[in-house]
Amino acid sequence: MKYIVPILLLLLAASCNTPQEPPKFRKISNVRVTNVTGKEALLKGDAVFYNPNDVGMTLRKVDIAVSLDDKRIGTINHATKTKVPAMSDFSVPVDATFNISDGLLNNLFSMLGGKKMKARYKGYIKLTVKGVPIRVPVDYEEEIRLR
Repeated sequence: MKYIVPILLLLLAASCNTPQEPPKFRKISNVRVTNVTGKEALLKGDAVFYNPNDVGMTLRKVDIAVSLDDKRIGTINHATKTKVPAMSDFSVPVDATFNISDGLLNNLFSMLGGKKMKARYKGYIKLTVKGVPIRVPVDYEEEIRLR
């Protein structure tokens, strides 16, 4: 009897499906300026991720700093309870308020005119897999142009 409990615990632990890889940040898509008031601009978009695992998850939080041409312009903070399907892309609507002083407004207008800029997204996302919390780092860079 004293061997049955440890064997059952080992079998239970072995049968649990845990993620092999963290979800991967793909990009921010559908970026649009929705409101400009005073020295702030509200941007909305979709954070696109890929879950390479055969197990679903729940996204709890997105906390990503955004930089344009190596100048930090704001942070995307989004708390949610979004179901993440297994082995597929998923997107999360995000919005961020940015201070448009210090020449950022000129850069935004340049981007609207077709100029490409280097955007960097650095931070983390928090997920839960079967109740177990996971923190996944995000560090992604791309050239963007607003349209």
